[in-house]
Amino acid sequence: MNRIYWSEDKITMLTDHLDAKKHSHFMLQLFLSLEGNMEILVSGKRISCKGILVNQNISHAFRAKKKLHLSVLIEPASGLAEQLNKKMKEKDYLFLEGPEIDGLQKQATEMIEDESLSCYHKFMERLYQYMDVDTSQKQYDERIRQLFWLLDSCNCDDHRISAFAEKIALSPSRLSHLFREQTGVSLKSYILLHQMEKAFIELLNGATITQAAMEAGFDSPSHFAATVKRMMGMPASLSLKDSRFLKVHSVEMR
Repeated sequence: MNRIYWSEDKITMLTDHLDAKKHSHFMLQLFLSLEGNMEILVSGKRISCKGILVNQNISHAFRAKKKLHLSVLIEPASGLAEQLNKKMKEKDYLFLEGPEIDGLQKQATEMIEDESLSCYHKFMERLYQYMDVDTSQKQYDERIRQLFWLLDSCNCDDHRISAFAEKIALSPSRLSHLFREQTGVSLKSYILLHQMEKAFIELLNGATITQAAMEAGFDSPSHFAATVKRMMGMPASLSLKDSRFLKVHSVEMR
């Protein structure tokens, strides 16, 4: 099984395909086993647990071994990431443990048979309660909100920072500085995440990997493939094989 829920602030995968060698990326990543404990390597430590939240830019490796797991890649500019970063307190990882974790696993297991968005939302609501995070929207500078709107409604093939800066009437350096100041991540990395989403949408509309990569503004198909492998832990071709891709439109945290 490989089901991908793509929303404004996260990529959630219900899958037994994950096979990620040691790597790191700019997104927080949550792993939850759907049965018993799982094995994961974080910062060189082999860990057995039911669930874990791995911090940004922390090396980790994980193999599903054909067992179903749930993984959540959390968009680094979101209010969700901001709150979780405060809970992490610069630790490499945070265990998901306690008596409530069994209920969280059970809720995730319901998603196996029920692929409706309502079932997904029930799980996310329970996860937010478990993590004790507020679902209200984060407030940004008007120019950063305009940038988010440009990216969300993007139908362009020019993803250079300078192209977006021109539309917002800022210099590329000022826009980049303001974005990092407001979100804590680089604008270049955030645009790359946006391009990956756009490429997936193209793929699911019937484009080849080459066509999707070029339409989304990647330097080459290999650049797109490497990005997917690094971020999602699986090749782009496998990400689509036997996959169900669901775009989640909601008022979840930005």
